[in-house]
Amino acid sequence: RWKMEKSLALLIASATAVCGVSAAIAMAAASKAKKEHLTLTISMSLIFTVLMLIGMPLVIKSVGMSQIVGGAWIGGTIDSSGAVVAAGELLGEEAMEVAIVIKMIQNMMIGILAFVVAVIWVLKIERDPEAPRPSVLDIWYRFPKFILGFVALSLVSSFILNPMIGETALSGILDVTKGLRTYFFSMAFVCIGLETGFKELGKNIESRDPIKLYLFGQTLNLVLTLIFALFLFGLIMPR
Repeated sequence: RWKMEKSLALLIASATAVCGVSAAIAMAAASKAKKEHLTLTISMSLIFTVLMLIGMPLVIKSVGMSQIVGGAWIGGTIDSSGAVVAAGELLGEEAMEVAIVIKMIQNMMIGILAFVVAVIWVLKIERDPEAPRPSVLDIWYRFPKFILGFVALSLVSSFILNPMIGETALSGILDVTKGLRTYFFSMAFVCIGLETGFKELGKNIESRDPIKLYLFGQTLNLVLTLIFALFLFGLIMPR
């Protein structure tokens, strides 16, 4: 049996099953996980993202898998959205489009899962039996607020900006803001690093249990996603 704190197991599971870094950060906020646990999860996710970005397109091409199935497999397994786009593009435009759609569906699950985790952690995992019953505000404080911004901007972009100014103009705005996105994303990692205790991080690495859990989860993810991709896009909706 692998021994680790529940919050660390949660971060690793969310990173492998949903959307890598973004999911891990959201679940860390919802469960109030240690910064060392978040750093470890992000590190493993980024390392395996690079390996899968290079390896999966090679495997898909070598076995002659269709772009539709290959794109669905990539979109459902590679953690980072940017890496999903890059890996899909290595296969072709059709594979890239399918991979992006699958990954966006996963991204939309982050908010729901973060809310569920916040509720479970407040009402069950960390609840003191002798303390008063937690209030809705306790859940609200834990809920990662950046998800609300993500949902709001997605709705504004899809239903207001896109119809008003057109897709070309909207793409131009996104190109202008790309530098800001990169800057704030980098600063988030800097802040995580400043609050990380490497002594505690080393203890988690020495046990090897988190690495084993990540490898098991990612392997299971690869196998199950491939089966569903072959079933849905190879048998039910072949093209």
